[in-house]
Amino acid sequence: MSQDDRGAVWFVIGVGAAIALGGALTPLRTLMAASTLAFVFIALTIVVAEMGGRGPGLATAVVSALSLNFFLIEPYLSLEIDKPGDTAAFIALAACGLIAAAFGKRRVRTAEQVSRSRGDLEVLGRTAASLSARAPIDEVLEGLRRSFGLGGLVLQRGDERLIAAAPPSQAALPPPSIQLEPSTLAAANTRVHELGRTGFRFPKGGGRLPLQSREPLVLDLWEGNTEGLTLDERRALAVAALMIGVAEPTSRG
Repeated sequence: MSQDDRGAVWFVIGVGAAIALGGALTPLRTLMAASTLAFVFIALTIVVAEMGGRGPGLATAVVSALSLNFFLIEPYLSLEIDKPGDTAAFIALAACGLIAAAFGKRRVRTAEQVSRSRGDLEVLGRTAASLSARAPIDEVLEGLRRSFGLGGLVLQRGDERLIAAAPPSQAALPPPSIQLEPSTLAAANTRVHELGRTGFRFPKGGGRLPLQSREPLVLDLWEGNTEGLTLDERRALAVAALMIGVAEPTSRG
């Protein structure tokens, strides 16, 4: 499930649970103060923010405050508030819910970064294992293409002789004219970079990356979508390209 789908699910869960919780607590409204019942809504908001992120957490916080007011604060079934103490409970619930939602977004973002970093390390591990086992270089390139969502990769010698391509049809395309920075894979000699939703995009028409090796090699790369790659993904891909460059020639078929 994507993060957007996960957020949508928890949005529905949070809003629905906040309304249902207000109705379920109505038998206790004459026995307990609204400030005490507010803690139940805060717990709900924390859970939703933790699992779904800031958007669902924020919606849950707002609906929780309204549900507390509507069901559990006099006059009942109204959004009016008569007692100063109940007003304080309403404001405290709204404030605590918003804080929980904000930290929920931070936790989700941190979890995403950890997941991406783990994925990048796994890709580098698979690439190193394949090169060590002298797997066909076209299989190595295809693994990188799928892992990083690229449109294609072409490995050539300095004299333009083809070594491998992923997919094979990519070799028929004109070679890129823009050279890439070895460390970031950003277009060299320019300050203008196109930005996607995730990060910087590859130049239109692809980019060419010279590889450090015993013989002149170049790796041509084309993007597969318009979202771009994060800086960590670009660095991981650059390291994978470096590993290809320093591999034994026999591992490149």
